[in-house]
Amino acid sequence: MRSNIANVLDLELTCYEDGVFPEGERAEVIEFGITMVDLPTRTILKTLSIPVIPTMSTVSPFCARLTGWTPAKLNRSGVPYAEACRRILEKYGGRNRLLVVDSDDETEIVRVQCALSGNGIAPVEYPFGTSQLNVSTLFELLTGEKSNVGLDKMLELLGLQFEGRRHRAGDDSKNIARVLLKLLEKGSFKL
Repeated sequence: MRSNIANVLDLELTCYEDGVFPEGERAEVIEFGITMVDLPTRTILKTLSIPVIPTMSTVSPFCARLTGWTPAKLNRSGVPYAEACRRILEKYGGRNRLLVVDSDDETEIVRVQCALSGNGIAPVEYPFGTSQLNVSTLFELLTGEKSNVGLDKMLELLGLQFEGRRHRAGDDSKNIARVLLKLLEKGSFKL
C-alpha cells in the first residue's frame, strides 16, 4: 500500500431469482462501487459507481428489480468491463491503495472476469493491488461476533442505518466504508 487512501469496493452482478443461469451465461459484474476513504483523517472523500455493460449474460427482470440496472440503463450509461478496470487503475489508484471489501468473493469475481474478458490475446489487467482488508473479518475480531453477520447487521450493531439504495454498488460501498470508519474509531489507540 503506497497511499493514505483506501478504496472500498462493492460489486453488483447479473443474477437470477433461483440462482441458475441459462446455459451459456455466467454471473458478471454490472456495477463497480468504490468509496474512497482518507485513512489519516478517517473521512469519506468520494463515492462513485461505474456501470458495466454485460457481455456474458443478460440482466434478468429479477436482477433489474433488485439492482435498478436494466439492460437499457446499462447500455446507455455503462462502459465495457475493460474500460471500467482501466479507470480504476488509472483514475482511482487501484493498484496503490488498500482495498477494503466485506467479502473475499469480491476480488475473486474480479480476477475471474479479468481472465475471461480479454480480447483473445491477453486478459484484462486486474485493477487492484495486493493490500486487502476484509471489514467483516475486522468486525469479527473487534466485536467478538463469531460469523459474518452481513452489512445490515454490522451497521445495526454499530448504531448506524443504511444510507441509499441496497444492491447499488456505490451505496453499498459507502455503507461498508462507514462500518470501516466506525470500527477504526472504536479500535483505535495511540502509542
